[in-house]
Amino acid sequence: MSTDRSDPPTEAASKPSEPQSVPPPEPKTSAENGLESLLEGSPSPGAGKHPSLEKTDVDLGPSFSGPITRKEDEARTRVRTPRDLESIEFADALLLREQLGKKTRECAALFRSVNDLKLEIESLRNDFSTRTNEHLLEIRALHEMLHKGHSEAERIQNELEEIKQANKQLKAQNLSLQYHLNLWGLPVSSVEYSRESDSGSRVDQSESFFPALMPLTEGVDPVPVALSGDLGALSFPDLLHFLSHSSSIGVLTVVTDGVVSKLYLGKGVLQLAGWNNRDPELSLAALLEESQLVSSEVLADLREGSYDLELASQLVSEKFLAAPAMQAVLKEHARVILGFLFQLKRGSFFFQPGQVPGKRDLQFRLPVTDVLLKTAAEVDERERVGKTNDVNG
Repeated sequence: MSTDRSDPPTEAASKPSEPQSVPPPEPKTSAENGLESLLEGSPSPGAGKHPSLEKTDVDLGPSFSGPITRKEDEARTRVRTPRDLESIEFADALLLREQLGKKTRECAALFRSVNDLKLEIESLRNDFSTRTNEHLLEIRALHEMLHKGHSEAERIQNELEEIKQANKQLKAQNLSLQYHLNLWGLPVSSVEYSRESDSGSRVDQSESFFPALMPLTEGVDPVPVALSGDLGALSFPDLLHFLSHSSSIGVLTVVTDGVVSKLYLGKGVLQLAGWNNRDPELSLAALLEESQLVSSEVLADLREGSYDLELASQLVSEKFLAAPAMQAVLKEHARVILGFLFQLKRGSFFFQPGQVPGKRDLQFRLPVTDVLLKTAAEVDERERVGKTNDVNG
């Protein structure tokens, strides 16, 4: 860039013409001449260089001379050398380069941040995809397990129904087997089992109506049958009389029409009696309710599914009735059983020598001779009454 070097305009040319009527200015002092020469960039006549211009070439004229006109600005521009312009352009270039480097670094940082965000988004996308696949697999597995669970529940339900039916059949077969074993003179063992009550506790019950018989001789199992026969050939009173005089110790079992009765005899004394007769009028509960020893509410809660001796054990163990009082009631109930047996005309029996260690708190003493005499008297009285009715009729 080139500038025309021209002499600065003279003071007369730059100043406007004054009117002729203005009086001439007063002569200036030496100080005013020096300040004016300093503003114009040239020393005043007879004065040296101003101290402010000794260390710098900067023109301070515009700062003191008031507003700059267009011609003065063009004059100053024309007086700038190419070197000055190159220095200005170089400084601008350095500033631009510095700004460009700063912006470049900022762009690089933003680019790295964008790349990091892309990587993070890709990682999250992969993680979400992986988790989604895992959740889908879990859901499928749960569906399969649920389907298998339904199938397994149906299978178990069917098996449970089959087991219930089989259990019923087994119980029926067991009853039939016990009945035929009694008919054949073979011993019938008692089976202990436990059931769950309504409160959740386990209650021990005996499936048999009579406690187990233990052999007199150790190692003999089952207990052998010492005597067996049919009531059609030997009546029950004669059989009881024979056993009472033989001083035998054991259990006499009588079977007739599905009713099994057991009497525990010891040297002519009846100590315990029980049967599987479900007739409510002949049950121990009916005798207890009639004697008002136990309330009907207690009997209703305990008698369900229990035989007579089992009911007696529960009443004694739960303190509803004392053991001596229960023994007296069982003695009277034994008379009911004996009265049923005395009337039998058919059936089978067998006698097994042994001991009954269970139910000792329920065992009583009823001499067989007294029972026979009292029963014989009752039979004679019934026969006499029957004959009298026949005669009167």
